[in-house]
Amino acid sequence: MRLTRELRSPLTPALILLAAALFLGDGAGDSSLPWLGGAAALLALVLFAVRSPPDGLVALVPLVALALWCVASVAWSIEPDRSWSYGNRTLVYAAFALVGALLGVESRQLLYGISALLGAVCVWSLAGKVLPWLYEDYGRIARLRGPVGYWNGLALLGDIALPLGLCLATRLRVPGTLLVYGWLVVIGLTYSRGGIVVAVVVVALWAAATRIWVETLSTLFAAGLPAAGALAVAFSLSGLTSDGASHSTRVRDGLVFGAVLLADGAIVAALSRLAQPAASVRLVRQAALGLLALGAAAALAVAVVHARGWWHSFRSSTEVTNSSSRLLSSGSNFRWSWWAQAWRGWKVDPIQGTGAGSFDFTNLRYRSSNLDETIEPHDLPVQFLSETGIVGLLLFGGAVAWLIRAGKRKPGPQLALALALPALFLHGLLDIDWDFAAVSAPVFLIAGALVARPSSRPRPRVFTVVTVSGVALAAVFSLFAVWLGNRWNDEAGSQLGIDNAKAVQLATRSRTVDPLSIAPLLNAGDAELSIGTGLYAQFKKAYRRGDHKESRRLAAAYRQTSTLALGYFTKATEIQPDSAFAWFSLGEYELQRPCARAAYYAFNKATVLDGQNLAYIAAFQSTLKAVNSGKPKC
Repeated sequence: MRLTRELRSPLTPALILLAAALFLGDGAGDSSLPWLGGAAALLALVLFAVRSPPDGLVALVPLVALALWCVASVAWSIEPDRSWSYGNRTLVYAAFALVGALLGVESRQLLYGISALLGAVCVWSLAGKVLPWLYEDYGRIARLRGPVGYWNGLALLGDIALPLGLCLATRLRVPGTLLVYGWLVVIGLTYSRGGIVVAVVVVALWAAATRIWVETLSTLFAAGLPAAGALAVAFSLSGLTSDGASHSTRVRDGLVFGAVLLADGAIVAALSRLAQPAASVRLVRQAALGLLALGAAAALAVAVVHARGWWHSFRSSTEVTNSSSRLLSSGSNFRWSWWAQAWRGWKVDPIQGTGAGSFDFTNLRYRSSNLDETIEPHDLPVQFLSETGIVGLLLFGGAVAWLIRAGKRKPGPQLALALALPALFLHGLLDIDWDFAAVSAPVFLIAGALVARPSSRPRPRVFTVVTVSGVALAAVFSLFAVWLGNRWNDEAGSQLGIDNAKAVQLATRSRTVDPLSIAPLLNAGDAELSIGTGLYAQFKKAYRRGDHKESRRLAAAYRQTSTLALGYFTKATEIQPDSAFAWFSLGEYELQRPCARAAYYAFNKATVLDGQNLAYIAAFQSTLKAVNSGKPKC
């Protein structure tokens, strides 16, 4: 009953919003952003209108400024449509932070609510292993990733949950210990090396800052030993940890694993109820520090012996397998190469960068193989430096640093919650957490809640509320414009070859709300080509039967469709001159005209922008050979 009272409004709608982000965040996609961002903006507006604005909102200024800078980078971006989407994503995170700041709830209430949500995520994620039909894709790749859709992102949620569980165990012993137990198993099954390192760091920070050594170590002991047993069983079952396992194998091994999870959970509950050791706090602290020192010395000795090999492996451009063996690998999985590419991209424009979210083009231009294609450099500071320049890096660093500094960090719920943002930052040094609303949105809501301070100000005036509503409406419109454009463009693509006229209509409609994207132009160009192919076939039939009037009409219509298609493809290269795919599409059109010289120029541009794409290279070499033969007149 006490928990029920503490989770009443206004925390309840915020938790529903967070649940939507966690379970319906759509991975790294943008389709959920309008709904999450719109709901967050509406909730923030309602809270702003009915409550006194708290003190401390100034800590959100750098985050809002970062979002606006990302949107502004559209003006100079090499990939403006993605810059718009990335700016929208950052605006959504700012809206979640504002919701947190306006909630005005106690840290204990927020801790209970977030812990309950993360517990549900943990249960659902493990249920996908126990009951394979809940998440069939585990048959392809066994690494645990549901419901976030990304293994490293799921591990980061576990890093956030561990301090919450340790704190919760000081008040509600069994639930807190079970939360730690579940997430230790989840982190292990993600095979996330970064997730494990960050987990060790945040737990150490919690223990060092709170100085409740006995409670922390006893909770880790009660949760850790059964978790280790469950993981040992999991790694021995091919249906759980082997890629490509059959459904029947996964069903059989999943049921075994489920029984082990329940049995170990019962052991966790029993161990957590045992009386804690009577040793003095000082003795336990000294023992813990001694063990840490011993472990650090051993790790340092091993590092000294293997440093050169690890460093070489980290810098090598080799792919790390998704199997459990990756836990013992020191390879960076191309990260070193991506960081070098981002650095080269940054040097093009050190102040402004290449545009928010534009590393996709930077990677294609500077990669040295066709194996390391990615859309992010897997390091948030490096990414913001390359894409948004020195200004963006300073805003990102200022946003994180100010939120961490302004957040309350008293031992207890405040500290457990406050460790979420450092965990995001540390994990972001090696990953792409910004792309996942399921991870970043909850963290910024927590950060916003911690920076808020009670205020005696009166409620805002009607004029202020109306003004803020206008700003919120503009942000929501920005979110839905991109969403609508993508939706109509997807529909246009589905109509290609079926109803080409409708495909052109839908692509044109998509352009009206998202004029920065070249995808509608390419779809419209392909549709016009398909229409032209049909007209040309009709022209030949009319010409053979001697219907010259009809053949002239069809010839004129064919020329018109060809002109329209050329216009669409050319426009795409004008909007995004750094898009290798746009130039390749133009080159393919020129080959159909046929005009080998124009195609050669387009394919040459494509290979300059993406020199590792085998299709681009083959097309360039083919047209180069044709041009050098001297036969093409065009």
